[in-house]
Amino acid sequence: MADSADSSVLFRSRVLFLTGKGGTGKTTLACAIAKLAAAQGRRTLLCELDSQRPSFTAIFGCVPTYQPTVVAPNLSICNVEWMPALDDWLADLVGAGRIVRMIMKNRMISIFLEATPGARDLMLLHRVAKLATQYDLVLVDMPASGNAAGMLSVVSTSRRLFDAGPIRRCAEEIDALLARADTSLVLVALPEEMVVNETKETRERIRMEVPALSQPLILLNRATPATLSPAERELLERLAKAPDVGVDGRELIEAGRLEERLETATAEALERLQALAPVVVLPVLARGEGAARVAAQLTAALARQSKVKVDLVGEAAGRAGGTR
Repeated sequence: MADSADSSVLFRSRVLFLTGKGGTGKTTLACAIAKLAAAQGRRTLLCELDSQRPSFTAIFGCVPTYQPTVVAPNLSICNVEWMPALDDWLADLVGAGRIVRMIMKNRMISIFLEATPGARDLMLLHRVAKLATQYDLVLVDMPASGNAAGMLSVVSTSRRLFDAGPIRRCAEEIDALLARADTSLVLVALPEEMVVNETKETRERIRMEVPALSQPLILLNRATPATLSPAERELLERLAKAPDVGVDGRELIEAGRLEERLETATAEALERLQALAPVVVLPVLARGEGAARVAAQLTAALARQSKVKVDLVGEAAGRAGGTR
């Protein structure tokens, strides 16, 4: 698709945080990126964060647990849950399982941790930082944009609140991860005005509150490429003004006008988003084919727009046309 950036920049990162307004398809795209990275031979981990109803199950056919589960060659998934993440952090902190169990039974400590601003988010991000040392790529399916921005900004908030101590050290470790050149933020958008507005607001908020976190790309999902020529657009205008085109003619005109509006919306969204970052444009896919099928199609679409050659297998290969 014209005006689309090279998606291979996604695969230069070691940690990718992916977010976007709810309903933009960010989870399916996170799965597609993970599948493509695994097909390139990178040991890849795809994470959900403390999800009560994990989304990966519909795509990979199994429920993600706290410990990573292998679902395909080079690809594992997990659900980073709050309490196990807290256990792990305490174990790293005190180094003795018996003491950790005593701490967890202490009601005052539990109240302190629950009341500490951002403690839950810190524990989840601390677990991500630990997992990042074990894989070539850790891809984090973040909450929707507003919540994701709040989660990432809790690091700087914690550093302001705590001059020393374990919470401060935890925040510093996560801050170091966010500041790495191979840690990146990816925003998912749609060619809709409200979504583009929220994408811009999210980007600005994260730029202000987490300035060290780089953003290589925006993924513009469900885009409609420009296929109508100027002559065809002019013809649609003339036909729309014609007094008697019949029922079939009217339906054809409405279909053409809808296509015209979708193309215009995509062009306008692309222009606005490209002012923020390079944009990878992803097509509208057939609905009703199931989450796993759509993820495979998006994997193929990302492969087509990447300079990295990869052999896709299974369903994705059929859509991608083999080696890209």
